[in-house]
Amino acid sequence: MAIASGFAMLLLGGVAALPANAHHPSVTEFQTGLSLNSGPWDIVDGGDGKLWFSQDGLSAFGSIAAGDGLISEFTGLMPLAGSPKGIAKGPDGNIWIAESSFDGAIARVTPGGSVTEFTTGLTPSDPWDITAGPDGNLWFVSKTPAFIGRITTDGTITEFSAGLTAGSEPNAIAAGPDGNLWFTESASPGRIGRITPAGVITENSIGLTPNMVPTDITAGPDGNLWFTLSGGAGAIGRITPEGEIEEFSEGLTPGSAPTGIATGGDDALWFTESASPGRIGRITTWGGISEYSEGLTADRSPWMITPGPDGNMWFTELATPGALARIGLPPWARTRSVEYLSDNSARLPAKIRPNAQATEFYFEYGLGESFKGRSEASSAGDGWEAVEVSTRIANLKPQTKYHYRVVATNDSGTTTADAGSFKTAALEPEAGEAIVAEPKGRVRFKRPGGRWRPLPAWGAELPLGVALDTRRGSINLTSAARNGRRQTGRFGGGIMQVRQPRGARGRIDVYLRGGNFKACTRLAAARGRRARSSPLASASRSRRVRRLWGSDSGGRYRTHGRHSQATVRGTRWLTEDRCDGTLTRVTDGSVVVRDHTRRRNVVVRAGHSYLAQKRARPARRRH
Repeated sequence: MAIASGFAMLLLGGVAALPANAHHPSVTEFQTGLSLNSGPWDIVDGGDGKLWFSQDGLSAFGSIAAGDGLISEFTGLMPLAGSPKGIAKGPDGNIWIAESSFDGAIARVTPGGSVTEFTTGLTPSDPWDITAGPDGNLWFVSKTPAFIGRITTDGTITEFSAGLTAGSEPNAIAAGPDGNLWFTESASPGRIGRITPAGVITENSIGLTPNMVPTDITAGPDGNLWFTLSGGAGAIGRITPEGEIEEFSEGLTPGSAPTGIATGGDDALWFTESASPGRIGRITTWGGISEYSEGLTADRSPWMITPGPDGNMWFTELATPGALARIGLPPWARTRSVEYLSDNSARLPAKIRPNAQATEFYFEYGLGESFKGRSEASSAGDGWEAVEVSTRIANLKPQTKYHYRVVATNDSGTTTADAGSFKTAALEPEAGEAIVAEPKGRVRFKRPGGRWRPLPAWGAELPLGVALDTRRGSINLTSAARNGRRQTGRFGGGIMQVRQPRGARGRIDVYLRGGNFKACTRLAAARGRRARSSPLASASRSRRVRRLWGSDSGGRYRTHGRHSQATVRGTRWLTEDRCDGTLTRVTDGSVVVRDHTRRRNVVVRAGHSYLAQKRARPARRRH
C-alpha cells in the first residue's frame, strides 16, 4: 500500500487508519491481495458485505470486504474470456460483467465466484457498461459498433440500435427515475441518450458543450440524471427526465477529467477525477463542488465509484500498480418527528448512520429561526446501519413552538440535518392536584416542604398547597373547575397559599400568608394608657400587616384572612389583614364575607368594604 507523503498513517492489517478528529473526508487505499497491474476498472456493492470489482488488466474480477479491506481475486479459478469493464448487481442476486475485448461477452458471476459467459445473439462488439434495469433485466451498452443491449437473467440477448447515431460510442448506462435507461455517448460531439424498456431510443445534445466527452452516468437523489464530462476543461452535467441539460464546473479543477460518478448516502453526487494527480469530487444537487485528495496516492487515476454497504464511497484506481480505495463520508442524519412532549420538556428523535466511524451527535434547538439551545453530546456508535437516537431536553416554555435539528460528527466531517419543529403542550391544571400559575412581574413560589424559587416567566404547573409571593407582581391562577371546565383568576400584591378542597366542587381557596403581627403587639404596648381615640391608637389598630388583590370573571374563589373569608361571585376585591381585623374591599361585583368573630355572612358590593374586627363589637360598614 502506498502512503501519501506528509500524512502519517498507521498500517493495521493492510488498512490505513485515519487519525482521530480529522473531521473531513479522507481516503484509505487497499492493495494487499491485489495483483500488480490488475487494472481495477469498475466496482459495485454486492449486497453481501463485499464490493465486487472488475479487473481489466487481468481479464478477471474480485471482491473486497467493506469491513476489513480483505481482497479476494478470482483470476486463476475462473478467468474471463474478454476484458471486463462495467459491473453491476443483477435482480437475481448475481454479479454481471460487460466484457469488451475479442468478440465481447456478458458474464454472470454467482456469489461464490462461478462464471457463466453469454454470447449467443450478441454481435461481435465492445460491451462497455452494464446496469440492472427497471424491467428485471440487465441492460448494457456496446461502444463499437454502437448499440444498446438487453440480457435476461437466463442469458437471452436483444440488441437495439434504431434511433442511435452510428459511431456515437455509448460509454455508460444507468436506470433512470422515470422507468427508462439513460446512457452517455462519448464520440464527438457527445450526446445523452435514453431508451425505454420497449427499446425506443432518443438522443439529446442541446445544452451540452461539444467535445466534452460524456463518460459515466447515474441517477441522482433529485430525480434527475447526472453525468461526467471528462474532455476539455471537464464538468459535471445534469439532465432532467424531460431532457434539459445543465453543466457545472465552478469549483472543479480545470482538466481534471471527471470520470466515474455515483450518488452517495449524503444526498450528493460523488465523482472521480482521473487526470494527474487525481482527486475525488463531490457535487450537491444545486451544483456546489468540493474536491478531496487527502490520503490519495498521486497519479493512481481514480476511475469508477460506487456507494458501499458501510455508507462510504468506494472507487477503483486504474493506473499501475492499481488499488481499491474508500473515502469516508460524514454521518448521514435525519431529524425525526417529536413524539414525547410535555409543557416544559421534549424528547427529540433522529436517525443517524455513522458510516462505520465513531460518531457523536447532539441537538440544537430554539425559538423562531435561532438554535441557541444545545443538548449534551451522545454516541451513535460506529455501525454501518442507521440507528434511532434521541435526547430529552427540559426547561422549555409551555405552548411554544420550537425549531430543532440534529448535528452528527465523525472523522470525515459534520452533518447538520434539516430542521423540524414542535410545540410544547399547554400547562394543564388537575382538579384536586395542581394549578397553573402564569406570572406578570417578579413572582416566587414555594412547593410544600420546599424553598422559595423564581416562577418562570412562562408559568408553571404547581401542586396544591403551593405558596406564591406576588408582592412584586401578579399571577393568573388557572384551575380545573366542575365538568372539566377551567377557571382563571388574577391575584397579586401579597403572599398566598392555594388549596382546592375535595368536595368543594372546584372552588379554589386562597389563604393570606406572611406578615408580622408582632408589630401590632408592639404598637399596642407603645400606646400605653393613652385613650383609644388618640391618633396613635387609631393608627395602631388600622395598621396593615398583609394584603392580596384578586379579580375574577365567573369562577369560584374564596380568600381567607385571619378574621374573615370572602367568597366571590365574579368581581375584583381586596383582602387585607390589619391589626384590628380583616378588611374586605370590593371594587367590582359583590363578595360574600364570612365574619368569623360575629359568625355571620355579609354581602359587600362594589364601592363598599367590610371590616371583620379582631374583637366582638358591632360591625362597621364603610362607604
